[in-house]
This record gives sequence, C-alpha cells and structure tokens, in this order.
Amino acid sequence: MGSRSAISRIPVLRILVPFILGILLHRLWHCWWASVATGVLALAIYLTLSLISRSPQGRLRWRRYFVLPLSLAALSLGWLCAIIHCPPHLDHVQRNDRLLCGRIVDLSYTDFSMRMTVQLLDQDLPQCHVMISTRGCDYTMRAGDVICWQARLEAVGNMGNPDEMDYANYLLDSKGIRYQQHLPLDRVKKTGSAPTLLTRLANSRRNLQLQVFNSRLAPAAQEFLSALLLGNSSAIDKATRQQFSAAGVAHVLALSGLHIAIIAWMIWLLLFPLDYLGQKKPRLIITLAAIAAFAVFTGLSPSVLRATIMTGFVFASIIFYRRTVSLNALAAAALLILVFTPSALYSVGFQLSFITVAAVLLFSPLPERLRTGSKWIDNISSTVITSAVAMLATVALTAHYFHTISLMSVFSNLLILPVLPVFMVLGALFLLVTAAGLHISVLDWVIEGLYRYIHAAVESVNSLPFSHLGGVYVSTFGVIAWFMIMMFVVLWLYRRSYRWLLEAGIMMAVLLAHSLWMDVRTPHKGVVIFNSFASTPFLYYDHGEGYVWTPDEEEPDSVAFQRYYAGFLSRHSIEHLHFVADSDSLVLANAVISPPQAHVMGHHYLAVGSGKWKSMSTKHRLTVDDIIVTKRFHGKAAKLQELYHFDRLIISGAMHDPEPLLRECDSLHIQVHDLGTQGAMMLP
Repeated sequence: MGSRSAISRIPVLRILVPFILGILLHRLWHCWWASVATGVLALAIYLTLSLISRSPQGRLRWRRYFVLPLSLAALSLGWLCAIIHCPPHLDHVQRNDRLLCGRIVDLSYTDFSMRMTVQLLDQDLPQCHVMISTRGCDYTMRAGDVICWQARLEAVGNMGNPDEMDYANYLLDSKGIRYQQHLPLDRVKKTGSAPTLLTRLANSRRNLQLQVFNSRLAPAAQEFLSALLLGNSSAIDKATRQQFSAAGVAHVLALSGLHIAIIAWMIWLLLFPLDYLGQKKPRLIITLAAIAAFAVFTGLSPSVLRATIMTGFVFASIIFYRRTVSLNALAAAALLILVFTPSALYSVGFQLSFITVAAVLLFSPLPERLRTGSKWIDNISSTVITSAVAMLATVALTAHYFHTISLMSVFSNLLILPVLPVFMVLGALFLLVTAAGLHISVLDWVIEGLYRYIHAAVESVNSLPFSHLGGVYVSTFGVIAWFMIMMFVVLWLYRRSYRWLLEAGIMMAVLLAHSLWMDVRTPHKGVVIFNSFASTPFLYYDHGEGYVWTPDEEEPDSVAFQRYYAGFLSRHSIEHLHFVADSDSLVLANAVISPPQAHVMGHHYLAVGSGKWKSMSTKHRLTVDDIIVTKRFHGKAAKLQELYHFDRLIISGAMHDPEPLLRECDSLHIQVHDLGTQGAMMLP
C-alpha cells in the first residue's frame, strides 16, 4: 500500500498531526498572537492557492499544495486550544492573605489527611482549580460542597530529586491545577453546597462504592469490582497493582476500551429481541447511548472516551450505510478529545490507550495472513498476535514511565481475558442487587471465586523465571527511537520492501548505542540525600548495591522507597537495596554507616533530631563535613555550631517550618542546603 493511499484512507491524520504539534508548541511558547498569526498565514496561503488554481490545469497542478494551509490552520487551532484551556496564573495578591471560596470537585482520603480539588468561585478571580490538602479528615464533606479558607496558595513544584516524576506538569496537565495549599482541617469551613451534574455523579459513584465495600464480598474482590465497573482503580492496594503490572495485565485494573467492548457486548445481547422485530438501528442507538451514559457516570477517562467515540463512529457508519475505517475513527476520537482537553495529550492513559489500539489496527493483516482454517487455532493465534503487538507497541512507553517490562503478558492475557467478561456480567448483576438492598450468597461466592482465579493466574505468571524485568530505564529519546522502529516495521508490512527492515535495524543500532552511551555517562557510585515530605532518605550506592538510611524514620517502607525513587534506581542500575535501621551498623569497603553518623566516600555526615546527638556530643567533640537536620530537630543552629565543627547544614524537606532555622543560619553565616527548596543533594 502506497503512502498516498494510506493517507487518503485516514484523512483525519492531516488535521490530527499538526493539531498535536500545535499543542506541543504551546508548551514551548505560550503566545496567543503567534497562534493567531499562524491561522492568518494559513488563510492567506489558501486564498492565494485558490486564485492561482482557478483553471482546470491550475487545480491539477496546485491541488497537492492545499495540504499546507490545512496543516497550518490545524497547527494554529491546536495552539489556540492549548492556550485557552491552560490554567491561569494568579498574582501574589490574588492567592495570599485573603478569604477564598470554592466548590469541591473531587475528594479523596488517606489515613490521616484529605485531598480536595477545588474550583474557585470568587468573582474577581479567573476560573481555575486548586488542590487543598488537610491534616485530618472530615468524612461528612462531599463533592459539590462549598468551602472557605484563608489563602496562602503556592505554585505546585517538584521535589527536586534526580530522575523523579514531573509532578507539577502532571497536575497541570491531568487536572488543570497550578496552585496548592496544605493546612489544618479546622481552618477549612464548609459554608454550603452548590452541586453540579459531575459532582452529583461523583457522589453517586461514591455511595455505590460504599455499598460495595459494606457488602459481604472479600475486600480484594470489592476493590477489583469497584475498579472494573465504577472506575475507581485507586481503591486497589499498591501490592496488587504492582503484581498486575509485572504480569503485563495492568490494563485490566483501569477502565479502557476492553471494558467498554465487554459492556457493549453485554447490552447488545440483552437487546437481541429488537433484531427479530426488524429494529437493528434502535438496537445500535440504545447500545451507544448506554455506553455514553456509562462513560459519563465513571468520570470520562481518556481511554473510556476514546472507546466510546470510536464506537459512535462505527455505529453511525452502520446506521447511515457509510463505510468506516477504524484508524480514521481512532484519529477522529483523538482529535475530538484533544479539542476539548488538550492536556490529555500528556496523560499516560491517553498515550497508552491510543498507541495500543493504533498498533493493533495497523498490524491487523498479520492474523489474516496466518489463518489455518481451524476456528480454534485461528482464534488463539489471533489473541496471541494481538497481545504481542500491544505489548511491543507500548513496551518502551511503559518502561519509560513505570521502569518495568513484562515478558509474559501474552500468556497472562490468555489466562485472564476469557473470564473477564463473565466477571463483569456478574459484577453488574451484583451492583444491581446491592443497590436494591438485596443479597445473594451464591453470587458472592462465584464473584470471589473468579477473582481468586484471576489473582492466582497473576501470581503464577509472576512466579515463572524471567516473567518480567524490573529496574529498566528508557529515556525520552529511547521512546521516540522505538516508535520509529515500529513505524519502519509497519511500512515493511504494507509495502513489502526490505529497505524498511534495514532502516529499522539501523535505528535499533542507534538505540542500543544511545543506551550504552547513557550507561557510560551515568555514575554508578555516589551518595544522594533525597527531598521527601515524610523523612530524609540517605542513599549510598555502589555498582548495583544500594544502602538506605532514614535517620528520622524507625521502620522505613522499602516498597514505597522503591516506588518513589524508581527512576533513579533504574538509571543507576541499583538492583538490590539494603536498609539500615537506627539500631544497626553497616561496615563496607568505602562506607561506614553507624547511626546517627555515616562516613561515606571520605565524607562525614551526622544526623541530628532525635536527641541522641546531644548526649553523644557531650562525650565526643566531632568534626564533621555535613550535619543532616531531620524533622525531629527542635534545637538551635547556634548550639550545633558550639558543639561541632562543620561545613554545612542539610535541612530536611520533611521539617514542618524550617524558616526560623534558616533565618538563624543566615544570621550566623552558616552554609545551608535546604532540601525543601533546593532539592536533593548529590555527591558523585
């Protein structure tokens, strides 16, 4: 298939690609007049081409050039959409020392805190969302409630740790949040309620979820059911999420096109009597309406929106007797989503969802060419090929974001996907029965049995040797290079020219050379003191071995540490972590960690905060290089200066209010590294 033929079959790509470039351009240059000027230029080029191609010969000659003004117009539109939907900036007066009011849009709880997405309602402020977190929980608050608080909004920032997730841009892109504030619960006052349709739906989901959690189902089955049918995957515990991710079936835990297809199939079967009445179109319309209602009820996630819009295009083509191309419908779904939410382009779910479906559609000729004539063999081979294509298409992206590659995802999908529709059908029946206040013991028993099978399948796959690779680091360049390789393979599949396979091989060699160059440039030995809200993690690493000491945390969470700092651990090839408790000592060739001291790579550290440093210092006057001031420290810098000779104070980012200590250090001319504002401290 030639390139012109492919483009003619997917005309929406001519708009989608420059539209995406316009959104990316906005990230580099937030300038509305430049986007308008681009649109004016597109109009001028179009008018010029129209004037010079008025004759038949002119139209034939200049026809191909009309794609230029179309591309510039789409670029301008994408740029403008990103500017319009970009959250506004607030000046110092607007976000400090004033009483703010807002409507709670989203609400979540942890053990000892509450996090709210709040839409500002003040008339003198632009419409925007802020994130409010509190010390303490009020379980009477609901989405739609109006609250007031004394504002001290701060711009959302990153922790400043190496290879960390870009949290500021994640909040900005996924939720449109630029500012945040943390305050005690008693300073947040509920003043009324102003619900909207979305907040009412959010409360309905919450009520139904509470009914599920109060049922007699096992807790793990409750969480799984809530994720699949209510869109609340946050209820699933971290260990289960990690197990599903390692097995390559993490997509099962979040609503996606797979779940929409199953729900559409369920509704389609329920409406089969309409076919006997000759009402196929109403059957299609009702199914589509039900899917759309489900998408709205579950919160309109990008993957669900994509599947709903694609289904709408396919159903519309059937209703109006039009031929549809799946890739064109996919491109149209992406364009429609990006017009209203340009920031969805940066969403991991959006990227994985569209890339997976696009790869499956592009490689769809493979199962057709490998048909054997046996229905069972063809179905199994089609499932295997589809799973393999989906895995290969997203392997670089998942490694880039999650630093894990599943090698058994094809096998785990074969075990789990056949029983998933049965689980969802029975789960939907369970929700109806629970909402009606009824209870069916047999239904509970079957649902729990299905979940136990799914969980056992995941554990079995993960127990196999080489089932997955952890600690994988893939850079942005690596992701781009991998997609270029996939593109060359697609071109070979359609054009049957081995030149494209040669180019794929060359790009693979470039990718391997880049990975080797990064590995050589990355130090494999050093010290890092991370910035954290909860503790002050101290890491010494040496060629794959990492030694962690948290001087202000008695029982460090090893799983949480590996999750928070997965990027750094992966890039520096740290495969094994050893945690040093306050009561332990560690003696290595180039390091001695004996809390509250550490002598690493010729550098002497002392941690102060728990009170041990006072009793110890009266017996031993020490000269140290750096003093780590932990969150437990309640002393004075002058006292430290009196007892120790040191070069610098490293102030923990977990300290509640470091300002008095910082002012004292400034007056005493003490060199300071504040982890909370300067980020992590590294010693290569």
